[in-house]
Amino acid sequence: MLLGAASFLGLPARAATPPGAAITDTQPSTSWQGQFYAFGVSADPAQCPPAVDTMNLLCDHFYLNINLSPTFWQTHTGSVTITIQWASSSNDFDLYIYRQSDGQQVGFSASGGTTSEQVALQSPMPGVYEVRTVPFLVVASDYTGSAILTFTTSGPTNNPTFPTGGISFGAHTIIDPQRTEGEPLVHIDQAGNIWETGPWGFSTAQGFVARSTDNGDSFHIVSPAGLRPNAAPSGGGDTDIITDDKGNAYFADLEGLADVGVAVSNDQGNNWRENFFSATLGIDDRQWLAIDNGPTPSANDNTVFLTYRQVPLGSQVLSSPGSTGPTDLVGGLVYTNAATGTFVGAGAPCGRLIFDPVLRNLYLPCVQGNHIHVSRAHVNPGQRTGLTFTNVDTPASPGGSIGNLFASLTTDQAGNVYVAWVDSANGNVYLTVSTNTGTSWSTPPLQVNGDPANTNVMPWAVAGAPGTVDIVYYGTDARNDPNNFPSWYNNRVAATSIKWFVYFVQVQAATTSTPTIYQVKASEHPTDYGQICTGGLGCTISTGDRTLADFFSVALDSNGAARIVLDDVTNQHHGAALFELRQVAGPSAYGTTLTPPFPNTATGVADPSGDAQTPHYSPTGAGANQPALDLRSLQLSQPDNGHITATLKLQSLASLLPPAGSTGLLWLVRWQFLSTGDAGEESYRIFYLGANSTAGQNPVSFAGTGTSAASGSGIPPGNGCLTTTPQNCKVIKYPSEIPETGTINTSTGTITITAPLSDLGSPVTGDTLYSVTALTFAVTNTNPVLTDGDATRTFDYVLGKTVLPSNCPLGTTCKVTGGGYIFVDAQQDKGSFSLDVKVDTTGHIRGKAAYQDPAGVVDFRSSLITSATFNGKTVTFKGTGTNNNIATSFTITVQDKAEPGAGKDTFAIKLGTGYSRAGTLQAGNIQVH
Repeated sequence: MLLGAASFLGLPARAATPPGAAITDTQPSTSWQGQFYAFGVSADPAQCPPAVDTMNLLCDHFYLNINLSPTFWQTHTGSVTITIQWASSSNDFDLYIYRQSDGQQVGFSASGGTTSEQVALQSPMPGVYEVRTVPFLVVASDYTGSAILTFTTSGPTNNPTFPTGGISFGAHTIIDPQRTEGEPLVHIDQAGNIWETGPWGFSTAQGFVARSTDNGDSFHIVSPAGLRPNAAPSGGGDTDIITDDKGNAYFADLEGLADVGVAVSNDQGNNWRENFFSATLGIDDRQWLAIDNGPTPSANDNTVFLTYRQVPLGSQVLSSPGSTGPTDLVGGLVYTNAATGTFVGAGAPCGRLIFDPVLRNLYLPCVQGNHIHVSRAHVNPGQRTGLTFTNVDTPASPGGSIGNLFASLTTDQAGNVYVAWVDSANGNVYLTVSTNTGTSWSTPPLQVNGDPANTNVMPWAVAGAPGTVDIVYYGTDARNDPNNFPSWYNNRVAATSIKWFVYFVQVQAATTSTPTIYQVKASEHPTDYGQICTGGLGCTISTGDRTLADFFSVALDSNGAARIVLDDVTNQHHGAALFELRQVAGPSAYGTTLTPPFPNTATGVADPSGDAQTPHYSPTGAGANQPALDLRSLQLSQPDNGHITATLKLQSLASLLPPAGSTGLLWLVRWQFLSTGDAGEESYRIFYLGANSTAGQNPVSFAGTGTSAASGSGIPPGNGCLTTTPQNCKVIKYPSEIPETGTINTSTGTITITAPLSDLGSPVTGDTLYSVTALTFAVTNTNPVLTDGDATRTFDYVLGKTVLPSNCPLGTTCKVTGGGYIFVDAQQDKGSFSLDVKVDTTGHIRGKAAYQDPAGVVDFRSSLITSATFNGKTVTFKGTGTNNNIATSFTITVQDKAEPGAGKDTFAIKLGTGYSRAGTLQAGNIQVH
């Protein structure tokens, strides 16, 4: 319960000012000043309904009248965002919203270590809502509140539902377990190698290329230093990668908006020659590459096309001969104007430049108001200059607005042209088709997204057989402008109310009047939460969430299977972790039927030998294979109900000496599962088991998860990620947090690591560990970026029978709430606490606890509660959290001895730092429910 200013100080409580207000479509915002709390501890909003808390002593109550017509949401789409803010993250207010017509709780936000809470109500029923502000643990603070109505004039339309067609995707494959990237782009060369590239941001001046030579089972960074191919003082902007029919690779990177840098490799990424100034005009944005392989196998008729937008004048299309070998200083490096004029077409932004090898046309799609403006030029064999571009326009988008992100153009094996885009007014994905190179288009545009993909962004299309096109996009069931959803950077709990998935659509017979549409969720779990800022670099100025950047992409392998590269930011760091999704079943884009390519991998996978070179790419070629890093298999098992074991087989463990230049070896098994983030939010958190060897010594085993940067300020940055700006995760780290039991058998090349499930987030029976994979690295102590050795295929592991992390019986709920203070020393200094811990019917533990002892310099907040034991009126719960923003373990024990509890209930806390206090409540109450 909360003991407010009146209870402690004998002063009258001050309620919200004003106590209520209305918002309308013409007056869409309001604000209020919340009351001041000298000391408040309240964990449970159920203890302070207005009928009980008539004097606002326990909680603060503001009444918001959403004064709209009863039919408003039939003709509009939008939300009401309610926010409370306060000065110091040492205080903790929680936010709960109740609809007055029926008393239903319709939203809440109860994180910790922040200075705000936020709830976004999607298309809320008109009427009065109680905004209940609960001071979870507050000392000498007030707060301010605000409510804002945002809406568009397009009303919700029930979307169609589409069958799946039997299409499915495999487990998410990790592309890079450390570096994060926005807008990943995928390219598959003629040998079947899969290339991926993405920018690291202007603040880093870096972009990356990764490559898979084993059909997407594993990826490795393509650069001897782990940096972009053409290292330069600027860069880190937009990137692109493409290859020609000779296997030459062409890379382009935006050099800080000043120019476009390009690089060429003739040996699969080991060596790169670069030109940092390939554009003919400066002040450039979003460049794209396209390749014309010519009609012969010779490199002499190959052409590389480069386009970029010169700001503010327009788009240019340049060309360069294809590279003829490592001594060629022109091919792919020196570019000249390819068009008859200086600029091509109109509109912005412009999607990827596409060359159609069937009808030999070059296409550039650009957004222009309510349609896509397509610039088209026919390219004769060997022609590199003098291209005559003509302009054609697609039909108008049904919602009337296409917004700020890219449209996607593609061509099929017959030269038919497809353009896909998202209408920003209604959030739908549309497709139009031309069978005559853009002279005319199918109309009206075809809506290809179906329920529950109701708001969508970032479409990317790739066509296969005549009439068949695959399209991917991020979609959510919520309806609103993606820019108006709660931002994870501002409020992590509120953001998780909006869940984004990767959707995949295949349209067959798209050139006819009766197309067939299949739609599936390609991702196994959400890949993002909350706001997606679509304002490009303007998001940086508005502090919008642009973690995904502006697109993701899909390509087709030789079997016609879709290969999607994406960012998953649902980890605890909100880092743009790179994954690939592989279509494993259903119709392919080439008209064949795919079947799952792997045998049952429910508990583990095998891995080929000889693929653990360090480095994988260097000017002298790949390094030597490292037998101690060369994975042969990975197996997960449960030796009993309370533990999990990872068994790794290596080619040889006869020597554990690291490669030259490294100080040690690291073996890692990582996964994600639905857990809790560091501010109490939903998170598909990263967990791992590991073993490290230093200078050839026997491995030391450990478990961990890594903490994120502090919510809000980002300081401290946490131990699980390297950040460059607050909360902006750039390199995921795997710190050794908890010692575990491990063995090494050098005769069989086997390493085993066994850990209690409670050290790994306490998953329970039926929980899925997603994207389980084994990884090996060479370690250099001074460098947080590891040198990748080997990686297994990923698989999903479903937990069998487990010991529950609580003794609360399945099917029931157990709960303990409370707040107050104890005396911590003879001077009667106070240790103040608040707690709200609940075990749900599935056995999962949710909730949080906070404790402050100013005299002892302790400011503790829980992050992850891993066990809870209820013994009558005594409850003990354990887990991890932060003390003064530094990670620590904790154990808290409380006793509910009487009502009220002051003078009788007890509270005890022990931190991993060695701090320990216990005592009888001098004020407050504890309730075991």
